[in-house]
Amino acid sequence: MYCNYIELIYMGGLTMPIRFDAVRHHFDANETLFFARELESIEKTTYEFKEKELKYRKFVPVSNRDNPGAESITYHMLGKVGMARIISDYSHDLPRADVYGKEYTQSVKTVGISFGYNTQEIRAAIMANKPLDTMKADAARRALREKESSIVWTGDTEHNIIGLLNNPNIAVVASQNGAASSPTWALKTADEIINDVRIMTSRVRTQSKGVHNADTLLLPIDQYDILATKPRSVNSDTTVLEYLQKPGNSFGLTTIDWLPTELDNAFTGGTEDGAICYERSAEVLEQRIPLELQLLPIQAKGLEFVIPGESRHGGVVVRYPLAMVFFTGI
Repeated sequence: MYCNYIELIYMGGLTMPIRFDAVRHHFDANETLFFARELESIEKTTYEFKEKELKYRKFVPVSNRDNPGAESITYHMLGKVGMARIISDYSHDLPRADVYGKEYTQSVKTVGISFGYNTQEIRAAIMANKPLDTMKADAARRALREKESSIVWTGDTEHNIIGLLNNPNIAVVASQNGAASSPTWALKTADEIINDVRIMTSRVRTQSKGVHNADTLLLPIDQYDILATKPRSVNSDTTVLEYLQKPGNSFGLTTIDWLPTELDNAFTGGTEDGAICYERSAEVLEQRIPLELQLLPIQAKGLEFVIPGESRHGGVVVRYPLAMVFFTGI
């Protein structure tokens, strides 16, 4: 149907009269899509999905000194025994000191990953000028890193690998109720939270007889944010976090940081958030990685090219569990 009329169009703050002498037309689906594409602004930059930060290599020292061919890792812990005393017989009354040792063994497992692309993907990548091999290699590396992170924090029950958070030799201390009758930091005062941190650092010193001093505190994000935003006191412009990290204080913490998800519901059967307070030293704990990710030669399979990769991981060795404490219920 033809139409011949004046329509008022509001444009840029002005009302403009526009005359139409045209035929009304109903576009089909393909035509509508065509015009939509014509009006679409396509960015030249390709964005990647943001992924959580993996901090397992930052907070658990890494060792690559083991031979990649090893099937297990064995380490020895030596202890000294003996007590001197005043003697009366110079020839037969001497107490004896000695050294004893314990042997610990952990398995080393292969972690595998692969990526590949077919001939059409290669042609399409060349046409679009996309670095197909780099992008897929990055995806494989990320997948392997996520598995390593899982091994470090929670182990692998299928292959009898114990992770750091389920190590049975590390002491577990439960947070006590504050004035609001709750152990959680969201309901505790600044003084009550500071006292909880004092309990953690003091526990490491007392249980190790002063041999170890905690220097690192890891928290879930929510609890870290509480430290970072809660004032030290009503009249203070210092946060609890700043107060705890002030040089020369009695806590001795040089690092207070957060883990993305690993400490959320990590304790008491998966029901409570918790913290790790420990001395961060390769003597105390380390993850053993005899073989870092190694990509093997390309394998042609029909019209597809596959690149396999592997690494070797021996889990987390905790030599001095008395240098660590888990603090739960926060």
